[in-house]
Amino acid sequence: MPVKLTIITINLNNAAGLKKTIESVANQSYRNLDYVVIDGGSQDDSQQVIRNYETFINSWVSEPDKGIYHAMNKGIQKATGDYCLFLNSGDWLATPTILENVFAQNPEADIVAGDVYFYNTQENAIKWHVPSPDRLTAKTLFLGTLPHQATFIRRTLFDKVGLYNETLKIASDWLFFLEALLKYGCTYQHYQGTIAYFNMDGISCNSATESLPRREQLAVLANEYPLFLPDYERLDQLETQTLRWRQSNEYRVYHFLDRIGFIRLGVFLRRIKRVIQRTLY
Repeated sequence: MPVKLTIITINLNNAAGLKKTIESVANQSYRNLDYVVIDGGSQDDSQQVIRNYETFINSWVSEPDKGIYHAMNKGIQKATGDYCLFLNSGDWLATPTILENVFAQNPEADIVAGDVYFYNTQENAIKWHVPSPDRLTAKTLFLGTLPHQATFIRRTLFDKVGLYNETLKIASDWLFFLEALLKYGCTYQHYQGTIAYFNMDGISCNSATESLPRREQLAVLANEYPLFLPDYERLDQLETQTLRWRQSNEYRVYHFLDRIGFIRLGVFLRRIKRVIQRTLY
């Protein structure tokens, strides 16, 4: 029997983005879908957009909520699928056949994650291609998280781990993945392909909240996993140093010389010199 997927879209006063998201779901060739839309009582045309596409939506509600994760939790509670995918308003699926391609592989892992494009709507351009990891480890989650718009989560995993922590503003999905891995030993699979486009207009890409994910992650680790905190801080420091090095002029020169083969040639010549010296002396 084909895997049933619940797609959950949360929205607040983003009628244009909601329309784009719903259309990308409605255009999917994979039809074993349960589509849930959670609107936070929008004051724009969002409710009219929902009604216009109501034939593609299995369940929807428009009422005030307590924030992003409260809305996502309401979506989980309405889900009837084997897996859940969070595709929030403004995000869209990469191709009309992407879901069919994913589930043609009959995934069995608790978490299946693909890649995502970060899209800047103001510049009308793709900014980054972000791949999900081949393996899910504590180190992976110390350095980042999985993109929720490209991550399929088995519905029963929420029964084990629990719903999202609603006291966090931006790092609750990261905490869910961390606990699913460390406490429950969840299984993981990387789908080699791009699942969705992520609209960079949201809170997670807002410069005013740029440091919020790290602050929330540090607070969680200090309270729940204090033994991991020094490793987390050290990895964060090394990642910062690596980023600074890659942005430096020295790195650009090194990278250029490596690309034209100069560095590899230098290494080769030094090795030849050592061989000659050993032979002669």
